[in-house]
Amino acid sequence: MTFEHYADIYLKLKKSELKPSTYYRYEGTVLNKIIPFFINREISTIKASELRMWLLNWNMSNKTLLHYISILRGIFEEAIYDEEISQNPCKYLRKLKIIKKEILPFTPKEVNLILSHAKNKNFKSYLYIAFYTGMRGGEIVGLKKQDIDFDKKIIKVKRSKGRYGESSPKTQSGVRSVPILDILYPHLKELYNSHDNEYLLITQYKKPYNHNETFSNRHWIPMFQELDIKYRRLYNTRHTFATMMLSNGFTTPQNLAQILGHANSQMVHQVYSKYINDGKFDFNFNINLY
Repeated sequence: MTFEHYADIYLKLKKSELKPSTYYRYEGTVLNKIIPFFINREISTIKASELRMWLLNWNMSNKTLLHYISILRGIFEEAIYDEEISQNPCKYLRKLKIIKKEILPFTPKEVNLILSHAKNKNFKSYLYIAFYTGMRGGEIVGLKKQDIDFDKKIIKVKRSKGRYGESSPKTQSGVRSVPILDILYPHLKELYNSHDNEYLLITQYKKPYNHNETFSNRHWIPMFQELDIKYRRLYNTRHTFATMMLSNGFTTPQNLAQILGHANSQMVHQVYSKYINDGKFDFNFNINLY
């Protein structure tokens, strides 16, 4: 059997498991990055040395290469299940380490400058929600009015929107309730009362946004050409919310994990560890412990 045969099986199985946005990323990798290198090959003839040579073709981050390897491993696993091969050649690939990029949150001064500089009303509303809830961009444009409970002061995150449509949030724990901070409340209330559409954010044509790339491409990126602020991508609003909440002692890692939609606090500790006790803990040496 050919490599393409098992790549096709792999994709068909993944299509039933993954969200559309994730599946199309997998499909693009298989069709454009992997199959061209192993086209018309019997899968049993592909050796580990060829996989190592294939990896040398890509000048990409280790994180991306690990994603490629994971897909390759899955394709060969399908052949193992059919007893076309006895072992997975991916097991002989060297282990790649992911070098984590340092989080560079915006300072309070920068946040206020960005918010004051945002002239488009919808963009400003988007930024207020992003900076004061830590919600993902797709979750923000997916908000409906029914998700806002002003009495309980919570936002119920139930869905996300992206270029491949509307779906549930990124993970199961992504379905959650997010507190509405007092500073966000009036902005959210004004936006809520400004129109009759079921979605919270709508375009000038009275239709909901399909994804958050409109805010990124049309407003966020051009805005930094006018501001004397180091550019960071729009997703950094989420990092900024998390670091400000932790460094000021406004919440615990466990509670922040729930607000951000993580299954547990492990991700919070891994990504934001240096902000958790960043000068906030004064150790008392004069302790009679027992």
